[in-house]
Amino acid sequence: MPPMTNLSMKAERKTMKKSIFSWFGYYIPLPERLRLISDAGFHGASLWWEDEIWPDLIEKEKMPHVVRETGLFLENIHTPYKDVNELWSPQESIRDNVVKRYKNYLDECSHFEIPIMVMHCTDENSEENVIAAGLESFNDLARYAEKSGVKIAIENTRDGHIVDRLLEEFNSPFLGMCYDSSHDWLENQSKGELLLKWHKRLFTTHLSDNDLKGDRHWIPGDGEVDFLLIAKLLEKSDLEYIHMELASSAMKIEDPAEFLSIAMNRIDGIIGKNIE
Repeated sequence: MPPMTNLSMKAERKTMKKSIFSWFGYYIPLPERLRLISDAGFHGASLWWEDEIWPDLIEKEKMPHVVRETGLFLENIHTPYKDVNELWSPQESIRDNVVKRYKNYLDECSHFEIPIMVMHCTDENSEENVIAAGLESFNDLARYAEKSGVKIAIENTRDGHIVDRLLEEFNSPFLGMCYDSSHDWLENQSKGELLLKWHKRLFTTHLSDNDLKGDRHWIPGDGEVDFLLIAKLLEKSDLEYIHMELASSAMKIEDPAEFLSIAMNRIDGIIGKNIE
């Protein structure tokens, strides 16, 4: 693990609040996970937008209340993406069905007062996607987002060039980026260039680390991602919340409270101590 002094920055920091994905690698009920997040000092959380079925059933429509009664700000939801490639289908009827589903997610965000919807723009086996068809789908979604008042944050997975194309194509204030640092440090990705270009279109982040070999979603500082570079670019953004999406650590940490404490200390080290 690189020395944490390399993650610190001496320049004066702007204030950013801290947020984390509600699932961080431990099989415990959602209310308990959220309580641990709040106790660790985080200001916000995000949700995977499907019902939780284990260890207890919690319908997704009830989750926003569970987050807020813990005292956390619900920064965004992450939508399922199993059929996202169909947004790029040459068949209009197939595209329309998936566009309708994402519009429904936007409606749900509006109803539950969730400001950002995170989505993937492609999935595996996307080589046959038709660019013109996909652009039509995202044009439709961007216009709908403007009407709903909910921002769409498209996440870079292994498709940074597609995220770049969409942001080039649509200059909507309601279509921006969710920057995933672990994804961006995988093979053939931009290693910070995407964030450098689009930091002013940045709506949220999925900060995590890896060993450059796989998408580990480790605590920042565990691996090889250049968080010194990322921190400099985040300082230029308009983010209010700095958000982590974690699933594990390079170390074995059995206590979820200890895991969150380490994550909190690391994010302080990355962005600086001038964080609320």
